[in-house]
Amino acid sequence: MASTCVFCGGKAGSREHVLPQWLRRQASENFVKAGGTRTIRTKQGEYRQIAGLFATATVKCVCSTCNNVWMSGVEQKVQSFLHHVMRGQPMTLGPDEQTALATWAMKTSMMMVQSSVLDDLTVIPRADYLQLHRHGQPSMRRTTARALYVEPPGDEHQHEWGTFHAGRIGGKTNGYSIILRTGALAVQFTSLRLAPGYETARYGENGQQLRLWPPTEAFSWPPPIPTSNDELASMHPARVWAKKRKA
Repeated sequence: MASTCVFCGGKAGSREHVLPQWLRRQASENFVKAGGTRTIRTKQGEYRQIAGLFATATVKCVCSTCNNVWMSGVEQKVQSFLHHVMRGQPMTLGPDEQTALATWAMKTSMMMVQSSVLDDLTVIPRADYLQLHRHGQPSMRRTTARALYVEPPGDEHQHEWGTFHAGRIGGKTNGYSIILRTGALAVQFTSLRLAPGYETARYGENGQQLRLWPPTEAFSWPPPIPTSNDELASMHPARVWAKKRKA
């Protein structure tokens, strides 16, 4: 585990839940007591399943100030609707909810990375941790995200509560692509380090995906077409590109 806080550089003496305890309290008793798994994709490209009860995994990589102040605020902003989104229940998400959800998903992705030595701990660079800490949201210039609906198996005794894919993007653009799945919600982030005058091309919307970040007008969740587990895996790494910023 990290000896210094991955966000501010202070002493990492506080234990953070990868998924919050309040989410565990909102879920059904059968679900939280069932034996579940989370899946990570390692830096060697392998998939590893890790057994564990829903919302019990912790990681000691943050300081108490970050954990109890701004990270707690991130959790509070999604507390009223996240469980409904994760269950695929119909609802409308406006720009404020989109911002809150994207910020929570990025923070949770970072904790998912830090919670396992099997994963590539540096796939999300230090600059993105600093961005989240200082500004309270992902970068609007270099980061895009889309939300997808992954139909859950329907068996509360055999559930996968977390899936995380991560990989680097090379070539002319440097960055990473990550996918975080929690229940019926999957969020794919793409972050690029861009030359001056360039910006990321925004994800569009279609029947299978909704543009989550940067936020747009209100949209209805879930999208009409679900994404299968096989399709979700094939989206990694994402096809991404950069474009010249308009003058």
